[in-house]
Amino acid sequence: MRAGCQTGRHEKKRRRGAGRITALICAALIPSAAFAAVTYSFDWYCSGCARLGMGSNGREGPYGSGAACEGARTSLGASLASRGCGGGRCFNPQPCVASGQPDLPPPPPAVALPARIAPESARVPPIYDPRAERVRRADEVKPLRKGPEAISGRWRNSFSWYEVRVSKDAIQVALVETCRTPDCLRREYPDRPVFFGRLEGNRLVGVVPIRKAIESEQNGRHCGTPAGEFPVEGVVAGDNSTIVWRNAQLPVIEGCAPVSISLGTWRRG
Repeated sequence: MRAGCQTGRHEKKRRRGAGRITALICAALIPSAAFAAVTYSFDWYCSGCARLGMGSNGREGPYGSGAACEGARTSLGASLASRGCGGGRCFNPQPCVASGQPDLPPPPPAVALPARIAPESARVPPIYDPRAERVRRADEVKPLRKGPEAISGRWRNSFSWYEVRVSKDAIQVALVETCRTPDCLRREYPDRPVFFGRLEGNRLVGVVPIRKAIESEQNGRHCGTPAGEFPVEGVVAGDNSTIVWRNAQLPVIEGCAPVSISLGTWRRG
């Protein structure tokens, strides 16, 4: 009887010991919080991307590997190069930079985890390429043309097209196309001169030719403007983009109101 009791007590101790070992093994298998994985990104600077609808700098990423980051860096450079703004011209991508920390196996439960400090991204100074700035200036900063030849060509206002023709210092302007109806569904092409003169600085000085007399009636009184050439002046903008014409005063007939004509404001066609 005594031997049976001792055997039972040994069996209970063995089971309690096995339970402690099992508890320790389960505790060792519980995972701790994973560390942040490494990611890659790159900064870029672009001195001429404004004309492509982009900003002058930015950051791309994060990417899961250095190879993916380099691939994206190459792809962006190739895309901008096809639009006239590649690497070495006005687009300068910086090297790929790693941030974060690789995954590590959890330490044993009995060892206290050290305090984690977020790593700082490696700071790489921007790479300045003076060639891109020189190319940008060559593309965007062009000398402004001077003299009569600078305004030769087609001009327009809201309903007509004009052509400025230059012969030495003389300038002739012809009306080459105009609307015959308010909706401009019908047009005509008179090719008729509307100005003879010259360019003095930024002023067009000359005359407006009127080939036929202009007849009108004012307050029941017949008023007519005779044919002839009448002084007029236009002012050319500093960048040669517009011409603003002043009114040409026509002769006033006694008893009639003053009459003036203007060629309006012209812009490049």
